[in-house]
Amino acid sequence: MRGCFQNAGQNCCGVERLFVYEKIHDDFIAHIKERVFKLRQGIPLETCGADGDVDCGAMVMDGQMDIIQALIDDAVAKGATLHCGGKRNTSLKGQFYEPTLISGITTDMRISHEEVFGPVMCVVKVPNDDDEECIRLVNGCNFGLGSSVYSGDKKRAVRLGERIRSGMFTANDFGVNYLIQSLPFGGVNESGFDRFAGPEGLRACCLMRSVVVDRIPGVKTSIPPAIDYPMQKNKGFPFGNALIGMFYHEGFFGKIKSILGLIKYG
Repeated sequence: MRGCFQNAGQNCCGVERLFVYEKIHDDFIAHIKERVFKLRQGIPLETCGADGDVDCGAMVMDGQMDIIQALIDDAVAKGATLHCGGKRNTSLKGQFYEPTLISGITTDMRISHEEVFGPVMCVVKVPNDDDEECIRLVNGCNFGLGSSVYSGDKKRAVRLGERIRSGMFTANDFGVNYLIQSLPFGGVNESGFDRFAGPEGLRACCLMRSVVVDRIPGVKTSIPPAIDYPMQKNKGFPFGNALIGMFYHEGFFGKIKSILGLIKYG
């Protein structure tokens, strides 16, 4: 609930899609629908201190309401089930979109691939409780910022999480990685590049340079005569081939043979 409706869904690492296994899908919808129905929407400053505390406020970005509505309408037109919400809250003045629960999401719907960034819980049923199909559906999106796996078996949650392509993963929790400032925060694919926080975040603010200096007195970097220009006939290619073999040959004897080649042609 918090992953989907915190800050009215306007959260970069908010939960965009829930993949619920078929065995528990119907019970999950029945239980979660009651909770979504009970969410209170309003203007916090007008209800502060009163009995009508607010769960969901307004949308911040101008035009986001139209984007959310278009995604919901497209999904419903293609067979999704709208359980509650799904429209602007006309009883309030401002950019308020009703807390929404929608299920039956399939890959041909825009909402399956595009960011909602609003108070919408999208539920995808995982057929036959199939882990392979679940991972395929999760990774079948061009976004990959945060991810979570909820399971009574923590080890299983971690195993599944290791296969999700995302910048961050949390087992049995949501967004807590943001609170751990020693961890890098960021995503993959269309969710951005590079990181902030942690050592990786500091490096992202730096201009990295590679610097090479001869460290041993009397030893200087030099070009072997066999590959110095103009290269010696019948020596340049065998020497280069032996050099590559010395560094990258997988076998011990192959490396020895390459070293002998360097001596021979060098």
